[in-house]
Amino acid sequence: MEDIKDYVFKPQRPRGFYLDPRTKLIFMACLSISLVVFGKDILMLVLLATIPFCLLLINKQFKIALIYGGLFAFGVFAAYAHNTWTLGSVLNAIVILSVALVVKIFPTFMFGYYIIDSTSVRDFVAAMKKWKVSDKFIIPVSVLFRFLPTIKEESEAIKKAMKMRGLQFGSFYSLRHPMLYIEYRVIPLLISIAKIGEELSAAALTRGLGVDVKRTSIAVIGFSTYDYILGLISLSLIIYGVLRGVSF
Repeated sequence: MEDIKDYVFKPQRPRGFYLDPRTKLIFMACLSISLVVFGKDILMLVLLATIPFCLLLINKQFKIALIYGGLFAFGVFAAYAHNTWTLGSVLNAIVILSVALVVKIFPTFMFGYYIIDSTSVRDFVAAMKKWKVSDKFIIPVSVLFRFLPTIKEESEAIKKAMKMRGLQFGSFYSLRHPMLYIEYRVIPLLISIAKIGEELSAAALTRGLGVDVKRTSIAVIGFSTYDYILGLISLSLIIYGVLRGVSF
């Protein structure tokens, strides 16, 4: 007679490149702080931006990587070249502020997009449970992980529906009535956001995220070689920032 253990589901660790959700959150914090600490060191900012850019490429998010990477590269170029331009005081201040925001914020955006796209709700909940994190934090963030991709799909559906009616961006109607175009684009999206938020919150509670009993999970959570490498990079950034001193 066959052993019943042969029929028991045994989850396996993800193959290929995989980062633990806890590693992503730790590096996200280190990256955000480092972008402020090394605010005047352009070379260091470029090195910091290279990490999320490479992670996006590994995760096959080529379009987002090229968009964010291109804007960041333009910001770095403008930071080097703005002293050679002859601009008015107001316009020069706007350019400097815009460049500073792009250079210091876009690497965080790149890594945040990577986290949302590469982390499943199951893995995130299992990782946070290992850290003994309160459900008051886990439930809202778990809903957020599903909320943003759903909003993206809804926005694409609204865009296609408007295109079928000849209301796509750049058309004669949108150029002649820009405020009406924005209204037709934004109002349905806002209504969808309110509805989707309620549905996802109800779905999370239906799946038992709000219960007080201990939950089980088939997610295999653990640190791999890639986690240790990224952890070592985070530790190096902290040590280097402390030794160098904070400069805004």
